[in-house]
Amino acid sequence: MEKGKTEDGRREWNRHTLIWITPEGRQYAAEHILLWPWEEDDQKTNAWKKLLVQDVEVPGIICRQPEPKAGFWLAGFSHWEYQNGSRMRMQAYVPEETVWKSCSPFELCAGSACDRLCSYYPELEPIFRAAQRFDLEAGLYGSTALGWVTKRPYRNQDSDFDLYIRAGQKGDLKGFAQELEKLEKDLGVRFDAEVDINGFGVKLKEILENKKTFLGKGLYDVKILDRENSMF
Repeated sequence: MEKGKTEDGRREWNRHTLIWITPEGRQYAAEHILLWPWEEDDQKTNAWKKLLVQDVEVPGIICRQPEPKAGFWLAGFSHWEYQNGSRMRMQAYVPEETVWKSCSPFELCAGSACDRLCSYYPELEPIFRAAQRFDLEAGLYGSTALGWVTKRPYRNQDSDFDLYIRAGQKGDLKGFAQELEKLEKDLGVRFDAEVDINGFGVKLKEILENKKTFLGKGLYDVKILDRENSMF
């Protein structure tokens, strides 16, 4: 099996992974935009979506694949502006062969990139220190990740920091959560942490509720995970 690919030949990407697409791939995506159930197919709606998906500076985001299509990925695209109080978002299919670069939430913060991120967002420095102390790996997604890679105004005064967490063998999620709560009060910011459990994203707060099961969001489905059989 080729490194970086699954047995069926698909790339090994997961939710929240950013992808950069060739102009040809963006043109295909502009012609294969999915409408949300509440939307009407009108010129005004399609106009901003086609402009966004063809903006070479804005990466797509790997999202849940409800109906996997061989050779294609469903990607989300988010605008930095809002409409009627909600961020302008869209989804479109992208040919896998037209993706020339990808970056997971963890790769975004790897090595020297972490220092540059902390210089730009000082609130993140104590987060990465805490993650290391509690044997966790911290990544970023959402508006912070998009703002960082595009330098567009995705973040505003109401934005939180979306964290993606992966635990080591001695990972202390409870200790990290307590540190997050303290930092939120001290820094006056909000953190929304999701934990990777066997490829499924679970809200950190839900894990700490000590219920027998919790909701996990995966690349292909959403399922109820059993605490007893889950690895942290």
